[in-house]
Amino acid sequence: MRKLSSFFFAAVAAAFILSIVESCGPAEVPVTSVSLNQSSLSLEIGATANLTATVNPSDATDKTVTWSSSSPSVATVNGGTVTAVSEGSAVITATAGGKTGTCQVTVKAEEKVLVVGNAATVPVEGATIEVDVKYNVEYSVEVEASAKSWIHYRETKAVKTGKMVFKVDANDGEERSGKVTIKDKDGKVDPVTITFTQAKKIQVESVKLDKDSAEIEIGKTLQLTATVTPDNATDKTVIWSSDNEEAATVDEKGLVTGVAEGKATITAKAGEKSATCVVDVTPDMETKARNILMDIYNSMDGPNWKKQDNWGTDAALGTWAGVEFDPNKGGVYSLRFDDFGLKGEFPESIGKLTSLQDFYVQNEPGVTGTLPDSFRKLVNLSSFDLYETSMTSLPDVFGDMKELGYVFIYANHQMGGPLPESIGLSDNLYTFLIQDNVFTGPVPASWAEKMDLQGANLRFNHLSGAIPKTFLQGDKEQVGWRLSNILQQQEEYGFDISDIDIPGCWPKGAITDFDGKTFTFADVVGKNEYTVYLNWAEWCPYSSVLMPQLKAYYELYRQNGLEFIATVWHPEGHDFSESERELEQKTILEKGYDQWYNFFYGPFNGTVNICHLVPTAEVYDRNGNVLFSSVLFMPDPVRNRYGTHEGEKSAYDDLIPFLETVLGPADPSGDYESTDFSKDGQVLTLQKASVGKGINIVFMGDGYTDKDMGNGGLYEKLMKEAMDEFFAIEPYKTFRNRFNVYAVKVVSKNGRIGEGYSTALGTTFANGTEVIGDLNKCYEYALKVPEITSTENLLIPVMVNTRRNAGTARMSDALQSSVAFFASFGNLAESFGGILRHEAGGHGFAFLADEYSSYDTTVPKEIVADYQQKFEKYGWYANVDFTSDPEKVHWSAFLSDDRYKDEVGIFEGGALYSKGVWRPTQNSMMNEDAEYFNAPSRWAIYQRIMKLSGEECSFEKFLEYDKVNRGAAKASAAKAY
Repeated sequence: MRKLSSFFFAAVAAAFILSIVESCGPAEVPVTSVSLNQSSLSLEIGATANLTATVNPSDATDKTVTWSSSSPSVATVNGGTVTAVSEGSAVITATAGGKTGTCQVTVKAEEKVLVVGNAATVPVEGATIEVDVKYNVEYSVEVEASAKSWIHYRETKAVKTGKMVFKVDANDGEERSGKVTIKDKDGKVDPVTITFTQAKKIQVESVKLDKDSAEIEIGKTLQLTATVTPDNATDKTVIWSSDNEEAATVDEKGLVTGVAEGKATITAKAGEKSATCVVDVTPDMETKARNILMDIYNSMDGPNWKKQDNWGTDAALGTWAGVEFDPNKGGVYSLRFDDFGLKGEFPESIGKLTSLQDFYVQNEPGVTGTLPDSFRKLVNLSSFDLYETSMTSLPDVFGDMKELGYVFIYANHQMGGPLPESIGLSDNLYTFLIQDNVFTGPVPASWAEKMDLQGANLRFNHLSGAIPKTFLQGDKEQVGWRLSNILQQQEEYGFDISDIDIPGCWPKGAITDFDGKTFTFADVVGKNEYTVYLNWAEWCPYSSVLMPQLKAYYELYRQNGLEFIATVWHPEGHDFSESERELEQKTILEKGYDQWYNFFYGPFNGTVNICHLVPTAEVYDRNGNVLFSSVLFMPDPVRNRYGTHEGEKSAYDDLIPFLETVLGPADPSGDYESTDFSKDGQVLTLQKASVGKGINIVFMGDGYTDKDMGNGGLYEKLMKEAMDEFFAIEPYKTFRNRFNVYAVKVVSKNGRIGEGYSTALGTTFANGTEVIGDLNKCYEYALKVPEITSTENLLIPVMVNTRRNAGTARMSDALQSSVAFFASFGNLAESFGGILRHEAGGHGFAFLADEYSSYDTTVPKEIVADYQQKFEKYGWYANVDFTSDPEKVHWSAFLSDDRYKDEVGIFEGGALYSKGVWRPTQNSMMNEDAEYFNAPSRWAIYQRIMKLSGEECSFEKFLEYDKVNRGAAKASAAKAY
């Protein structure tokens, strides 16, 4: 325990010199100021110090100084000599001529340790030691020679006070000890020995600060914390300092205060060790935010942006386009750039927007490069969106963004390199889509569970390699979802899946069927050899063709372990209303689709991972593994379960052929061979023209056997149905009375098309939906009609006996005739009508072009030249053009006519190519077999009908007729130029 030291008194005599002034001498000179040689003193109890007073001016008349103390119990003064009395503070004042000078005196107690007994432990830093004297005789004190350098005895009158005092120096070396012996001078009492021990000094080994850099605003404070090691260091006192107090100051406790804009290095020192923190003092929140935003503006071609709302003005930051600012949220908390016209890379300064929560860059192809490294400082980010930029990579700067929940990186077609792993590690992710970019390499194994999210998607990148084992762990349902979210990559890229069974992805939990009963996919799949998961829609023309065929196939093989689960898709993509549900259920019941499981695509427990296009399908085995999928595209050359970009699988074309490979043919009687060819070449007159010269059409079929040829039999029925389907829509419906329609019976050996089968017209399948056949044979059969003597201006629709979606028109410019092959789709008129009208009515009779795109490229020059030449010479392909100029395009007359303003426009894509060619409407018979021809196509059909009828044709007469059609297609057409 430390005590106060004894008082030490010293007497100092003061001499006063008096100036004798003659009563009649010069005028009195007053004192103007008194100053002391020291403004503050720090003394230990008993210590003294001398103060000197200077009186100004030097020739003052009376320079007599009077001394006083504000607290004599603490410090006294006599003639300028100050004596410390007790612990505390006192002000010493010197007065002369009414003027004063002061000195602040602080008196501290001398540190002591009271020791009782014959041993004392002294602190490393040294101390004053008081020892109780156990006898009151005359004594002497001897300090052993080895300790005299650090133990110092102070003479006292111990006999009267019972105390003796030792001053022990601080220890800068190793541990030490020394002995002091107290002896009776007369030798009557035995000597007493006291041993002093003092530990070694523990040096400071390091000083660390909780921050090595920091940013504060002007007028704000920042608390820095220093950690001194080791914990038992002798002196852990931290001394704080700033190298630039004009920018920032620091107090004795490490509290930093921002003074002015600039930087200051704050140093914390203990012993010989120190640590620093560079503090950047910035303007206030709003000013700082403006500076950063303007740096982004100036760095990314801001003066040329499309959206300039308030950027660079004094308007409130919250009114700047794309900026959300709120001081309560730390400043700028949202940045949304959508089609601003940014150019270049984001500057490093964006990392200073540390309050940013939402970052969106959409439709900004001028944004290039990558994100700056400072982006990693945006630790509050919760939403991150990059859509259609020209950025080339994405750095791994997301590791500290613990709040990141929404990640959407889509259609950045130059963004490559490895996937930044840290972007997928946030525990808060709820949407995780990185799709249609060019990222390369493997998928991080740590992302397995993230692929279970509803919004997860890594498709259409350039990813490759092995599937991480973490993605294959868990139940089949989880594995299926994970794999479906990553497997589909861009052309020539993908994963090796040849040795992986891929579970299907289907709705989770219980689903309510149309009959009100519940079922689960897992239960249905587990009970059947093959389960088809089908997505279709009644309004979809492809679905309307496919569904009757599937019904027939289902009825054939349901007893062989085939089951269907069908989900019905709403035309607008949302859930059905109650009235819509009732109507849909009625339709399904009427068409007999209620034999299998049905449910509406909509809210339920889980998500449906089946393409939103219709129709689509997957087939699963009893274990729930995928055997066929028209949903995903990925390389699977060994097991061929999926389509690829070179050869897409579709439910429309490939589902039934696949089922045939595992269950059997759709038409088990297909192996039948004809023996009676007596009806081959028999002519049926289905209709004669009642107006005009008569336009000849000859229907025939291929792949039909002798058993189909009876009077009123299947063949005759199909030919009549085909005729009716041809004339079902305008303009053919109105002008049907101008056509002579015939049918010729064509008897084939086999009732099936394809390799290994023989048919009269030699039809077979080529690439995609293409059909080829013997054209000469077709014309030969047509000439069996007595009324037809020439093959010029002749239309020959050929029904091909197949369930496969196929159709091709072969047009002859020399004859201005056509042979239009079209699939019978199981001999269902409701299915083959659309393709018949497309191939025979569109291509075969009117020589129209396709309006859809099969190639995502610019139309080749040779195609352009061929189309233009045939248009100029024959009027072919009037429904497409290679200019988007409204004044020059083939259908400019419709564009300038207000009656067609909501129906006809200019849309890019057509003639099988997506670029460099334009069509009149978004949809039509020549695009997706929509049940109408658009106006320019109707005009082409009308012209040919009038020409072959031998009647005058004019645009005004066409417009008069076309009243019946106007407005029918408005929902699918709009001005796009």
